[in-house]
Amino acid sequence: MEKVTNLHPNVRFMSFITDFDNCDIIVESATQQVVETVFDKVIQSGKIFLPMSIGAFISYDNLYLKYTQLEESQKKLIKLPSGAIGGFDCIDALNLVGIQKAKLTTRKPLNVFENHKYVKDHDLKLSEKEKTLIFKGNAKKAAQIFPRSINVAARLALSTVGSEQTAVEIYSDPLINKNIHEIEISSDVGDYKFSFQNNPSPTNPRTSWLAALSILEVLGNMI
Repeated sequence: MEKVTNLHPNVRFMSFITDFDNCDIIVESATQQVVETVFDKVIQSGKIFLPMSIGAFISYDNLYLKYTQLEESQKKLIKLPSGAIGGFDCIDALNLVGIQKAKLTTRKPLNVFENHKYVKDHDLKLSEKEKTLIFKGNAKKAAQIFPRSINVAARLALSTVGSEQTAVEIYSDPLINKNIHEIEISSDVGDYKFSFQNNPSPTNPRTSWLAALSILEVLGNMI
């Protein structure tokens, strides 16, 4: 944080929730726990909230209930960035009829998962020659296990069939140098596939460069 303030002296470092009092827009780019901690305060403040750690909304049951039970006027103040994926104009249109199935398949370079706690705890052997399946389950579990790198699962789940019905597969792939997200959606309207091959963030290879740009896009549209 000191490095950020040295590089950007006009950026104000916030240590306490009360630091938000004289802000118009609050952008979170910390952790899921921070989203849970500040959520009530932010909603009560009536300020616009842009959370990057969207996984919090499906990782914590109490937060999910709070989010889904918000009045429409309050929910409109929460702007969910698209993150490392897209196609939400199509997805929103499909929701007018209904979506039956949603699946996310994510592949990331080997180095992203080599020292991950989940990989070590489950004694997973990551191949250096072919992709290795390291997780298969639903979006809720994926967001809990990979809170910093699979927020796309939460974004997709909140826009489609929910955290427990959205299927997720995550692979370590030594043959790629990009973060690849493939979405499959089934609806009475049709069947859809989206593929996103993102370059990693220059400062954080666990996430995609596009994820950071999605926040700037939301801010730009608001201005």
